[in-house]
Amino acid sequence: MSLPKAPTKDEASLKAYTARRRLNRLRREACRLFTCEAMVRAVQRLEGEIESRRLLVRRDRHLWKDIGERQKVLNWLLSYNPLWLRIGLETIYGELIALESNSDVVGLAIFILNRLLWSPDIAAEYRHPVVPHLYREGHEEALSKFTLKKLLLLVCFLDCAKRSRMIDHDPCLFCKDAEFKASKDLLLAFSRDFLSGEGDLSRHLGFLGLPVSHVQTPLDEFDFAVTNLAVDLQCGIRLVRTVELLTKNWSLSKQLRVPAISRLQKMHNVDIALNVLKERGVHLKDETGASIDSRDIVDRHRERTLALLWKIVFAFQVDVFLNVEHLKEEIEFLKNTHKTKALLGAMKTSQNSFRVQQDSSNFSSQTYSENVKLLMAWVNAVCRFYNIKVENFTVCFSDGRVLCYLIHHYHPCYIPLEAVCQRTTQTVECSRTVTVGLNSSSSSESDTSLNAVEETFDQTPSVLYKELLDNEKQNFQLINAAVSDLGGIPAMIHHADMSNTIPDEKVVITYLSFLCSRLLDLRQETRAARLIQAAWRKYRLKRELKLSQERDRAARIIQKSAMNFLARRRILRRVNAAIFIQKHWRGYLARRTLFNLKKAKLEEARNKSATVIQAAYRGYKARQWVSKMRAARVIQAWFRGHKARKEYMSVLRATLVIQRHFRARQLQTRFMQMKSCALTIQRVWRATRTARRLRQQFLKHQAACLIQSAYRGFKARRKFVQQKAAAVIIQKHLRAWQEGRLQFMKYNKTRRAVIKLQAFIRGYLVRKKISEQKQKKRLLYFTAAVYHHISAIKIQRAFRLHLTLKLAETQISSVVVIQVGLIKLSCLSFTTFSLYGIPFLKMTDTAKTRSLRCSLIKANEKSREENKLGNRTAIAIDHLLKYKHLSYILAALKHLEVATRLSPLCCENMAQSRAIFSVFLLIRSCNRSVPCMDVIRYSVQVLLNVSKYERTTRAVYEAENSVDTLLDLLQMYRGKAGDKVSEKGGSIFTKTCCLLAILSKDSKRALVRPKCFGTVPCIQSLYKLTARKHRMDAERTLVKHKTNPALAGSSFVPVTPLRIKTVSRIKPDWVLRKDNMQEVVDPLQAIVMVMDTLGIAYY
Repeated sequence: MSLPKAPTKDEASLKAYTARRRLNRLRREACRLFTCEAMVRAVQRLEGEIESRRLLVRRDRHLWKDIGERQKVLNWLLSYNPLWLRIGLETIYGELIALESNSDVVGLAIFILNRLLWSPDIAAEYRHPVVPHLYREGHEEALSKFTLKKLLLLVCFLDCAKRSRMIDHDPCLFCKDAEFKASKDLLLAFSRDFLSGEGDLSRHLGFLGLPVSHVQTPLDEFDFAVTNLAVDLQCGIRLVRTVELLTKNWSLSKQLRVPAISRLQKMHNVDIALNVLKERGVHLKDETGASIDSRDIVDRHRERTLALLWKIVFAFQVDVFLNVEHLKEEIEFLKNTHKTKALLGAMKTSQNSFRVQQDSSNFSSQTYSENVKLLMAWVNAVCRFYNIKVENFTVCFSDGRVLCYLIHHYHPCYIPLEAVCQRTTQTVECSRTVTVGLNSSSSSESDTSLNAVEETFDQTPSVLYKELLDNEKQNFQLINAAVSDLGGIPAMIHHADMSNTIPDEKVVITYLSFLCSRLLDLRQETRAARLIQAAWRKYRLKRELKLSQERDRAARIIQKSAMNFLARRRILRRVNAAIFIQKHWRGYLARRTLFNLKKAKLEEARNKSATVIQAAYRGYKARQWVSKMRAARVIQAWFRGHKARKEYMSVLRATLVIQRHFRARQLQTRFMQMKSCALTIQRVWRATRTARRLRQQFLKHQAACLIQSAYRGFKARRKFVQQKAAAVIIQKHLRAWQEGRLQFMKYNKTRRAVIKLQAFIRGYLVRKKISEQKQKKRLLYFTAAVYHHISAIKIQRAFRLHLTLKLAETQISSVVVIQVGLIKLSCLSFTTFSLYGIPFLKMTDTAKTRSLRCSLIKANEKSREENKLGNRTAIAIDHLLKYKHLSYILAALKHLEVATRLSPLCCENMAQSRAIFSVFLLIRSCNRSVPCMDVIRYSVQVLLNVSKYERTTRAVYEAENSVDTLLDLLQMYRGKAGDKVSEKGGSIFTKTCCLLAILSKDSKRALVRPKCFGTVPCIQSLYKLTARKHRMDAERTLVKHKTNPALAGSSFVPVTPLRIKTVSRIKPDWVLRKDNMQEVVDPLQAIVMVMDTLGIAYY
């Protein structure tokens, strides 16, 4: 059974919560920076460069196989500050990294090894379907691209985030003991060890929109912590840093003199901070009126140093920490909440006796700023809930009750109200004979607030006073414990400095500003609950008012109904009494009349006894007969009555049903009204009675239940913790032994299998690599032989064609005459034509022309489609755009140089594709190495061939940053401009000058370029440098001729470059041999041609 660990006190405190919230805010800022439009475009360009293999990891570098290379990259990345590194990794990967703290280097190293130098997704994509730990072809290349992209993004993003001061306290980007202190150095080291064909990686990234420029200076690594006020503030660096943080003026640190060794340097640093304070209107004078200057701080003057710190605190601290708008909103909210709560309390007691308490504080606000007045208003608004009025920042805070109430109002869990000691020196006044107890308001002005109670007690006033001081000490202990849990509030107060004395007003105001800022900051999380409570109180108040009105209305209705009922009952009683009396009186009269009748009958009965007996007998007989007749009649009457009653009952039932439904409808309506009123009254009464009963029961059993549950829980938890610890230890040891034994067996088995598999795979890979190298070598030899053979055939074909044309020039006039004669004599007969034409054809059809014709026919038959100039141009452009290896690029450029020199159609195809832009981008990414110089030379020659053709000149000029790239190229190779005349066309400098002159030969372009910033000075400096080198070479050659006896006899005249033809006369050569091309080989002539084209003066 696994149970989650309970959170520790630090994890559950608001300090850890605030740290997490700040970290989340920092993550949002980093995400906003990473997803901005400029960064997104730069990332897309970087991904394009990597996918197109312009940025490529060397094939002999295996970042995920070689343990040494992995450790090197890991050490480079761990040279970053752990906080910066965590933010960068989380932003780049878009996920949270579970670390124990922001300094968890081990967790960051594990993440880098598992997610940066390795990718589970790529491994899953290229995993072998059967063999474990074996990957298909392409896995290493995909993993190298992934690692390269993530690493470059991480370095560039961290550099950009550091430059934007994303973190408030702005920590160092690199650790103090790191190998690198600049992002550019890290990129250069990575480029040097891992990238293929890449020089300055930071420059390449700058072209893509990801510049890196951060350099960590010793001032950034300076320890700004203060342990001794007199010594640490003496140099002035920490003072300037403090003012810089408070004013947000980040240029102050640049004026510092670091390290501050001499007295003048220290005074200069302190004066920087004092001048900023003076500009902000801070009066630099102590309590005695003496001025505070830099000498006091440098000389460690204690009182004036403290006075300066208090000036800074009062000038910035309250204004920086307090948000005036939030504070005013909180004060208004507290006032409304107190008013609503007071109205609800008054509804429970007596509605007519309630009056809203007015703010009658006697706080003198003439000498305080607006923020301090708002701070006092906030304190009074909170203390109004506890019936306390605060009038000053000194005595009212001496017993700690006000601070306890402030914390309890926002966070009751840290300081319960029952834990606050109410008996303090502010609430109880001691004398020798009596004790006067004050109510909770220490500054109330009413006479009823004093409850004087004379009592006899055994304690002396000193003992009671000591008890009150102990209560105040306990209050301050509660405050310090709560503040340590809240976090973000310095421990500035102590009970010895506050209790039994008049506290320092400056300390209290500063402490209150920290406390108010912290509580208002944490209040954002409880804002919703407080708004819901306020809305509920308003709703409850409205409901209580409405319910009270309904109760009054119902009571009046009930009273009226009861009074009517009692009046009707009194009248009914009177009527019943009168009827009763009448009934008894009438009965009495009837009984009296009956008695008189009986007496008369009795006398008559005596006289007629015989008659009566006879009559009785006769009557008996008659009654017998009559009874028989009556029975018959009764039967008949009962049958008729039954029949009539049946008919009557049917009619009666119908009538009753109708009446019942009608009356039921009326009674139901009335009953529902009465029932609703009765239920409302009953529900309210029962709820009130139940609440009273439950409250009494709860008050009786609460204490006992709380003590019992706490003690039983303590015993159960202690027993459970002991048992769990013992069981966990036993299980841990047993499982560790079992797992270790099992893992050891598995490891030995796996190790043997892996060793065999690795040996087989490595042998297979070596054999495969050797066979591929042999195959590539054979293919290269075959391609070179074919290329040389085709070149030789083309050269022979061109040479033979040249000889044929030269031979035909001697006969061109006769051919023209023959053609004219043939046209004029087209009407002649065939016999006449045969007499004159056939001898001429026989004369011109020599063995040499026939051999030339046969060689041309054979060459056309042997030629292949892929060797044509158009196809060769398309293949070369595709290789240039696709491959990034120098050998492939150089071969493609050689093909393009030949094609653009021989065919105008190839120039047009070159202009229509993206090849020109790729060539310029290739030139920008090259350095001064020998392979790169070959690439640049062929690239410039290709651009020169394309620009000579008038239809494609505009395409070269309109390429992005074309002219700026050529100017940078001239600056780069100005030291190698002096090529010999024998090396015709071999100078990058001269070719670039010719290309720049051709691009600027248009009049509009020639007028636009000199207006660009820096173009004219750049070309003039190049001209001066080239002319000086030409003059020095001429002088050196002259001295050599004079000193060498073998050359003394020959006459030598220093060559002065002549003005060449204008650029407008330069046309495409379209020749096969390079020695027939018209090129400018002298660097001085080339730069003079550029200056003449642009119209730039020489001096």
